[in-house]
Amino acid sequence: MGPGAYLGAYLKTSRSEYLLAEIPGLLTIFFMGATSLNQLFSPLIWEGVAVFILLYFMGFIINAYTDQEIDRNYTIFKNKIPDAVALIGLRNMRLLIAGQIAAAFLISAHISYAMGSLLPLALVAVGTFFGVGYSLPPLHFKVRGWLHAVSLILSAFLVPAVFLLFIVAGTIAPAPLTIIIGFSLLHYGIAFANQAIDYLEDRAGGVRSPPVRWGMEKSLVIALVFILAGMVVCFSGVYWFLVLDGSSVLGLAGLPLLLVLVPVILAGYYIPVSGLYRMYRATLTRPLEEAVRYMKDICRYNVWQASGITGLMFATAILFFGAMIG
Repeated sequence: MGPGAYLGAYLKTSRSEYLLAEIPGLLTIFFMGATSLNQLFSPLIWEGVAVFILLYFMGFIINAYTDQEIDRNYTIFKNKIPDAVALIGLRNMRLLIAGQIAAAFLISAHISYAMGSLLPLALVAVGTFFGVGYSLPPLHFKVRGWLHAVSLILSAFLVPAVFLLFIVAGTIAPAPLTIIIGFSLLHYGIAFANQAIDYLEDRAGGVRSPPVRWGMEKSLVIALVFILAGMVVCFSGVYWFLVLDGSSVLGLAGLPLLLVLVPVILAGYYIPVSGLYRMYRATLTRPLEEAVRYMKDICRYNVWQASGITGLMFATAILFFGAMIG
């Protein structure tokens, strides 16, 4: 096997297709925290991006490592992942996981030193704990009910975003933090789609994912509730940023801009929300196995995540460039 085969296997186990959502997510954080495009050339920001990618890929690699047997039983693309794990080798997988965690901590230690704050290193420690604990026994948060939500929200959405925002802005202002909390809840709700399409295989394999534990219909209702709550929090953060923030020069003049931003954000989330609602309707109108097959046909999980965050990216870009012009 040549280097290209091993690189392909690495990219498959690290689920590189999610870069489709990660890139607009990174830009969203930049637009919320930066004051100038020149900050794109800051070495510390690129170090933060490196930490983000190392730990994001690490989480997927651990999942691929621990779920080899159950992945073989899936009828979707995941059934190819065990072959990629076998090509890399279990020992090399363990070395990859340890090496990426070590590299992330070393870079984060330098960021903390350069910024004179332990917060970046502390956030990486928290995110890594929940990211590793999500898949690895004995913690195995992903099969422990509401700890699934806590673990995934913190490790995949909230902590990485706060980490990057602090590096970009040098502080954690309340309004951007509120927006981050909102989109963390939103994207956790979207993540239920990925859990739902695995329902039959997870149930047969004894994997107590939220849909297996709570039932498919209830889980999709919970997903939609998370999305609604996230919308409320996210729009509250945008309102705070435009109108209530003491550093804002807009004040009440920001209200017309808010009316522009709301449709932009809603347009981005239309695809995943409508898709999840169709999945929920399928549980009410079809036998369960048929409903799950339908879900697999319509679910484009990485596209759904990317669509939602892209709408938010455009909204924050409007704010960023508007502030520069103003």
